[in-house]
Amino acid sequence: MSVELRAPERLTGVWTAVPDASRAAFRVRDKLVGHAAGTIPVRAGTIRVGPAGDVESARVELDVTGIETGNAHRDRDLRKPHFLAAEGHPTIVVEAGPVTPGAQGWSASATVTARGATAPVDLVVTLESADETSVTVAVTGRLDRTPLGMKAPTFIVGRFIDLDVRLAFRR
Repeated sequence: MSVELRAPERLTGVWTAVPDASRAAFRVRDKLVGHAAGTIPVRAGTIRVGPAGDVESARVELDVTGIETGNAHRDRDLRKPHFLAAEGHPTIVVEAGPVTPGAQGWSASATVTARGATAPVDLVVTLESADETSVTVAVTGRLDRTPLGMKAPTFIVGRFIDLDVRLAFRR
């Protein structure tokens, strides 16, 4: 369920992510017919809301070292240099802004930085709840992993990663 599309003026300012109340999930095709799903812990984040109630910018940091898919072997593999290169690049950064209001929520052109490379991603952001001290948003999108230079062939791991993120913010 979503609330009013434009953030009310009272939400103006900088908001900080609450990692324990946030969740970043993903799903990708695995070996031609199946799918693998998992989560990556939210480490930090901020959103800046302007005086007109528009989201001016957003930044979220994800902890690659905490990736979980329910398969310990796959999790170790995802942290290796040919996938997410967690040892040298332990953080995935997503930056967006400004965010444009649309029919289904806000549209955001964002940049994902992972393993020392960047990739564009279009996101849809829905305001789920908001009051004077807290904001919760849902973020969905589809990331093309090709620009990030992951070495797994697309017949083993799909090219596109579906994102489903819930972020909680506080003043």
